[in-house]
Formats: sequence, C-alpha cells, structure tokens
Amino acid sequence: MHGRLKVRTTAEQQEIKAKERAKKLAVYKVAMDRIFSKRKSGELDDEILKITGQVLTENPDISTLWNIRKETIVKIKNTTPDLVDNYVSKELTLTEQCIRVNPKSYNSWFHRSWVLDKGSNIDFQAEFLLCDKCLELDERNFHCWDYRRIIVQMSKTPLENELQFSTNKITKNFSNYSSWHYRSELLPRIYPSSSGDTLLDDQKLAEECNLIQNAIFTDPNDQSAWFYQRWLLFTKKETNSTENSGFLSVLNDELESCQQLRDLEPNNKCIFLSLLC
Repeated sequence: MHGRLKVRTTAEQQEIKAKERAKKLAVYKVAMDRIFSKRKSGELDDEILKITGQVLTENPDISTLWNIRKETIVKIKNTTPDLVDNYVSKELTLTEQCIRVNPKSYNSWFHRSWVLDKGSNIDFQAEFLLCDKCLELDERNFHCWDYRRIIVQMSKTPLENELQFSTNKITKNFSNYSSWHYRSELLPRIYPSSSGDTLLDDQKLAEECNLIQNAIFTDPNDQSAWFYQRWLLFTKKETNSTENSGFLSVLNDELESCQQLRDLEPNNKCIFLSLLC
C-alpha cells in the first residue's frame, strides 16, 4: 500500500549481506595481493603501511601483517632514524584503533609493546590512560594488565603508585581478581619480610588482612579475596624460621574473623576451606 515502508524479508536480508561480504572479500583479496607483492619486491614503504593498516582496522588479528609493519618500521629506523618517532606515533594510533575493535587482540597489544622500544619520546601518561580506559571496560583484560606491567617498567613508575592503583580498583570492586593478583606481585617487592614465615613484613601483613576482611564480609561468596588470603598467609620463603609472633597474631585474628563469618554464613564453603588451611 502507498505510504507504507517496505519490510525486507529474511531472504532479501540474507542476499544483501551475501553481496556485502562478497564485496569486502574482493577488496580484501586485492589488498592482500598488493601487500605480498610489495613485500616480495622489498618495497617496505608508506604504501604498504597504509594498506596493512586498512586491513588491520577491520581484522586486527592477522599476525603476518603486523610482522610486515615491524619489518617496515625497522627499515625506516635503519635508513631514516630522524623520522622514526613520527612512525612510532602512527603505530600507536593504529594499535589503539585496533584495540577499540577488539580489546583482547593479542597481536595489537604485542605490537604496541614492541613499538614502544623504537621511539624516543613516548608519552607514558597517555599509555597509562589507555590502560585505565580498557580496564574500566573489562577489569580482567589480561592483555592490558601485561601491557601495564611493561609500561611501568619502561617508565620507571614507582611500584607504590601501582599498589595504590590496585587498592583503588579493589575497593571499587572486591571481585577484581586481576587486581588482587597484581597486588600479590607488587607487595613482596615493596614490603619484603625479614622472617621466613611470610612474604611481607608484619605491619603490612596486618593491613592486608584488614582489606581481606572488608572484602569477605562484603561478599562472602566471591572467591577472589579468599584466594588472595591463602597466598598472603600460606606462601612462605624457603628458610628455617618456624616461629614469628607477628605472623601468629595475624593468623589468630584471621581465624577469629572466619569463625565470626561462619556463624553468619553457615553454608559458605569458602569459609570452611579457609579454616581447613
């Protein structure tokens, strides 16, 4: 009838999608043929960067294309080192675009970490900001966590700053397992224990136990804090030390807290597993 919007049938929709896929495939084949032709002839130049970039923004997980870009950047660094920082900046822009397409693209994160070492004027504040944004979207994105470790090392960021970052993430969400794990890497390096009973000094150990208690009383069924508790209390150095009054005091406090929580949550298996330890 006149004036009515025509509703496409399923068959028509499938036909349109098939034509779109065929068109994209044809463009993809032309691009890939051009890329491999130029690579074979040793033409590692701006054009090959442009074409590979166009393909990668559609599909960031083609490892070969990232490798071709690496070969091109290395060639540029060797032949025209004064220009390499400009190309590094472009690589960072491209990888960010690809990460937006797929935040868990291994190839995108790996290429980004690789290219950092090729530049001489990296804005690490921008790199941390990118990590912050990605971890807001997915706090367990282990590619992003690994990349954060790299930029912490390269920028010589104080570990205390990262510990505070971990604290902020945990207090915002006690279920952030990745941040608990990151914390377990940082603490022994910042607050090493002088005894063999624990990995941390007594004061920091007590503070961490308070953080754990806040977490497990907030959500007794979440396992993140419970796993961290086991690491904190029962990971020991290889020494002959067998007694530490500070550690025993903390252990007794944790035992008392677990018993109190058991009275409130008698069917919680996490509590019983902790008491068995």
